[in-house]
Amino acid sequence: MEAINLSKTLRPYENKWVAITKDYKKVIASGKTLKEAIKNAAGKNVPPIYTYVNSFKTGYSPTNT
Repeated sequence: MEAINLSKTLRPYENKWVAITKDYKKVIASGKTLKEAIKNAAGKNVPPIYTYVNSFKTGYSPTNT
């Protein structure tokens, strides 16, 4: 499976929660909180995937603690 680069698609949603289509091609809703993103995605008739968009100005490294 080829990697999907979402940086251009998600840049306008920096530091927000987004609801994205399962094929990762379109953002269907967003919000400052997950609750707000869920509310904004309601009624779109598209089963979304929710994720938080971190700042593009900082790095992110997951840890196993």
